Amino acid sequence: RGIGGPPRPSRRRFAGAASGAMAETAQRTFEMENKVEVLDDAAIYRYSEEEQEAIYQRKPWKEDHHFFKSVRISAVALVKMVMHTRSSGNGILGQMNEVMGLMMGKVTPDGTFIIIDSFPLPVEGTETRVNAGASANEFMVTFTENCERVGKSEHVCGWYHSHPGYGCWLSGIDVQTQMTYQAHQEPFLAVVIDPIRTCAAGRVE
Repeated sequence: RGIGGPPRPSRRRFAGAASGAMAETAQRTFEMENKVEVLDDAAIYRYSEEEQEAIYQRKPWKEDHHFFKSVRISAVALVKMVMHTRSSGNGILGQMNEVMGLMMGKVTPDGTFIIIDSFPLPVEGTETRVNAGASANEFMVTFTENCERVGKSEHVCGWYHSHPGYGCWLSGIDVQTQMTYQAHQEPFLAVVIDPIRTCAAGRVE
């Protein structure tokens, strides 16, 4: 402020306003590119143990291999999964390593997986593969028990892992991992995320 002159606008205030506008724009872009919809929380988060038990007893996917037609992932779970896949270290070739985690949610009578939350497993693979070992399985059991203890009703219903830079598909090892999970629990969802292409495209791939 000059002597006797009007107060000068604060640069910090302008910077804060610009930063807030950029964050709002980034959030809108993320929601648009990833088709984020505002839905009724009560319908999404309502969990009926009886309904889930009835679906698992009926096993409609055994009769119709195309029973599951869609997957809905909450924005919170999606962001956590992307941040996890971006957080891995680099391997000997200088590329990001694969990481792995599990998803929690439910299935619906109309053939939809609804993913409410996700959590990373303490395992990091190489640039081309990742497997859950004994320590990851122990972590999963402990995590699930703690979720039940605090009243989280959703169950583990799928797994995710990353393919840094080489697209979303299931390798032979991934198929074996999926078959192992499905042998213990069916249905079980598999999701692959490419964190490099995600950042390049501005939407989750």
